[in-house]
Amino acid sequence: MDDKMTLGMNDLIEAILSGDDVRAEWALPTIVAYGDIAVSAFARQMAGAHADARWWIARTLAAIPTPQSVSLLTQMIEDCDSDVRACAAMALGELHAAEGADALIAHLADESAHVAEVCTMALSRLGTAAVSVLVRALQDGDSLTRIRAAKALAPIESHEAIPALIHALDDDNAIVTHYAE
Repeated sequence: MDDKMTLGMNDLIEAILSGDDVRAEWALPTIVAYGDIAVSAFARQMAGAHADARWWIARTLAAIPTPQSVSLLTQMIEDCDSDVRACAAMALGELHAAEGADALIAHLADESAHVAEVCTMALSRLGTAAVSVLVRALQDGDSLTRIRAAKALAPIESHEAIPALIHALDDDNAIVTHYAE
């Protein structure tokens, strides 16, 4: 890559990380054309980035549909900031990234109700690719995980989930039963 192109990408990355939402939104459609080169640059920036910058990284990765982007988003769902976790979860759903299903399942009972709800929606967006992990969570998860797994499964309408949803009709938790219906 020549220096002019690199300089352009560096300026765009600086805009994404700047804390200025207008600049970041302006840079986003252009930076996605750099694909995995931009993803690698963002990965290098993660350790020293503040929460708002990490949120913008996740927001940008949602527009870069590559395995490397999905891998970084899967790591970002473990972030200490709940807004970053929620954005990473939403991005995995937007990308229909089945590879992120286990990470999303792990946060169905996140300490942040917002993150847990976004993970639920993201798993629903994954559709049939998430059914097996959702069924496992419905059968083996704690109460909050079972509630959100049932909620995520309902709109998918998968035949594979029917036996687990029927079994969930007898769950001790009335909310699980409600979503299983």
